[in-house]
Amino acid sequence: MLNFGPNQLISPVPSQNDVSKAHASLLPSLDLNKIEVRMNGLEGLSNGWRSLPDQVKARFEEKYGRIATLMRVKVQIPALKAMLSVWNPKYGVFSLNDIDTVPTMEEYQALLGIPYSTQNRIYLHLEHRQTWKRLTHLLGIPSEEAKSKETVKGNTHGWYWTYLEKRLDQFLQEKQWDQASVALALGIYGLILFPGPLGIITCSTVEVFWAVERQEVNPIPAILAETLLTLTYCRQQGKGSIKCCSQLLYLWIISHMCPVETKGLTWYLDQPPIEKMTRLVISPKNEQQWRERILSFNSHEYCWRKLWTSGQLVLIGTGGNQSVSLIGVTGYTSYTPALVMRQFGLTQTRIDSEEYHQGHFYHELKEEEGLKMARRSWENISLMERSPKGPSATRDYLEWRANRDREHSTVEFEDSDPCRDVLLEEADNRLDDSLQKANTENSQLQEQIKQLEDQQQKLKRKVRRLKEEARAERMGFEEQEVHWEEERDSLQAEVKEMKVQNNKLQEKMK
Repeated sequence: MLNFGPNQLISPVPSQNDVSKAHASLLPSLDLNKIEVRMNGLEGLSNGWRSLPDQVKARFEEKYGRIATLMRVKVQIPALKAMLSVWNPKYGVFSLNDIDTVPTMEEYQALLGIPYSTQNRIYLHLEHRQTWKRLTHLLGIPSEEAKSKETVKGNTHGWYWTYLEKRLDQFLQEKQWDQASVALALGIYGLILFPGPLGIITCSTVEVFWAVERQEVNPIPAILAETLLTLTYCRQQGKGSIKCCSQLLYLWIISHMCPVETKGLTWYLDQPPIEKMTRLVISPKNEQQWRERILSFNSHEYCWRKLWTSGQLVLIGTGGNQSVSLIGVTGYTSYTPALVMRQFGLTQTRIDSEEYHQGHFYHELKEEEGLKMARRSWENISLMERSPKGPSATRDYLEWRANRDREHSTVEFEDSDPCRDVLLEEADNRLDDSLQKANTENSQLQEQIKQLEDQQQKLKRKVRRLKEEARAERMGFEEQEVHWEEERDSLQAEVKEMKVQNNKLQEKMK
């Protein structure tokens, strides 16, 4: 494990104001009919992107990553709802059968490819203080106009995209490509990465975009925070609206839940994974079909590790804790990479600490000190190298995992689905079968690893022997070559001598 930053430990965010109820064992029934996934129209953004010259698009991706590709993602909303049904807010993971899984910093970063100068320079949400001034500097809008066009919808302050889109069109018509790129990136941040009320670019989005644009912060923690916050809120309420980057969450879902469709994909430096995944054909499925697919997986069939994230160091904690603090545009949350080590090709072990989830709170609580403490925790980040051996789990973990789910089930639906009880019974049976199968396969894997290590040693010895034989043959060839060169020189001398004698004989004959 590698630790970076000061050695002092940062205490977790205070829990006295935590409204998450993360450790409640009982959850309300989930009515998927009352779950909404509202997505902004992206026609204006798409047209703006198509209007940029290729060289400008290339510069855009160098600066902002592949965020524009999200406009081409066709989201199956039933997939998001079905995944919400297995979200476990107590542990901050999707919990299905004997599997714990969650989007990670590394996966989101590998998909988006957003450049940043320093990994631990993250966004800090503060109370909005004249955000219209930031909009003025970003887009060159007159200050009085930016101030007057600010609108309020519920508790949200911001600007209608239709107003800002006119500024984008103006930049495109005047071929002010740099300014057009800024306006387009702001639109993507406001309508896709951090969506608020439909059609509105919120002040919070402008603040986080300003931090990315002018302060070079890493936006991935904030993007992931919004994903986890909205899942927890909807699951605890049993209803609500999923408000996060749905396109990115959907790509993550199919990357793990669609092994057949993604099996043939290969990843190259010139073909980023997000580009190839947007071309995937996932046959349309309703919520019931997605639920059945999700509940059909066990830990041996699940697509744990993605090849396109290999080679990266894994962020496993901030502030000396096992959890990673995340500050989004709507609130604070955290997640615990130690619960999903198999996604990094590592061995999943039981977690004895109660640190697996630090809860969350929303910015309405005015927890400015708590947020500053969370950002300070990033001054001390813990990283770990991935394992080339592949994902595995210890017996202690599998037993703890099985007992945990018997006490806390997340698959509860309010709708009258005749298949629900059958699915839950099948899931419980699969869980027991998976535990037994895991114990057996774990022993088999350990034996296979030992055999592979023995084979590796044999191969090394064989390689050394072949190298020595090749070296001996090369030396023999070199000696033979010297001998041939000596014979060639001797023959050339004899030929030369014969030519001299031949000339002398011809002189005598004359």
